[in-house]
Amino acid sequence: MAIAGPDREAGDRDLGVERRGHVALRHRVARGGMRVLVPSRHLRPADYRVMPWKNGLGTTTEIAIHPPNAGLDAFTWRVSIAYLGASGPFSAFAGYDRTLVQIEGAPMTLSHSGGGEHRLSLLSPYRFAGELDTYGALSAPPARDFNVMVRRDEASADVSVRVLEKGATASVAGDAETWIVHVLRGAADVEIDGDRRATVANESLLASGTTPRALTASDEGATLILVALGPTGRFPALV
Repeated sequence: MAIAGPDREAGDRDLGVERRGHVALRHRVARGGMRVLVPSRHLRPADYRVMPWKNGLGTTTEIAIHPPNAGLDAFTWRVSIAYLGASGPFSAFAGYDRTLVQIEGAPMTLSHSGGGEHRLSLLSPYRFAGELDTYGALSAPPARDFNVMVRRDEASADVSVRVLEKGATASVAGDAETWIVHVLRGAADVEIDGDRRATVANESLLASGTTPRALTASDEGATLILVALGPTGRFPALV
């Protein structure tokens, strides 16, 4: 019996990788003899979904969501990029923790009801609770931000940004169930399961049950956003 999923138990036996188009399925035999197919996907802009914000005031480009095709009130985690053409309120996501990385534009100031203000720095992750009434003020629109949301009673996330000189390699380590590597600028080779994946700007690699081992810049100033996803408590919670 074959199933798709990220889970890997101690004692699983690795059987190698099967390729189906731009999806790689790593075969493992779990305890009890069940074969588990763990997907690794190379995502391109044609794979993303452009959809309205929950509050209807803008649009976002959804890179990945779990479960696939989940609604905006029923997902465990979601990774997206939003275009902000003007200052305005953020959509409310009760029960979710958000990590925001401003990737373009003049730094935005976020105001949280009862939580003060925070001025974003470009390429610097900032975390806040999704249920807070939040307003984003742009001094010189437009802007874009990279957004990771996790349902805090089911998942946690860690987000980091790597800027690499041409030919430089950054190693990756951590205890995540799912990894997403998004190339924001330039190009990079990402090593997954012993295979080097050439990835260019606005493409992403999604790997479940395996860790991208190395990120090597093909261009000067290659900029990558690395998202590690796991169960609640795997990564530090908001305080």
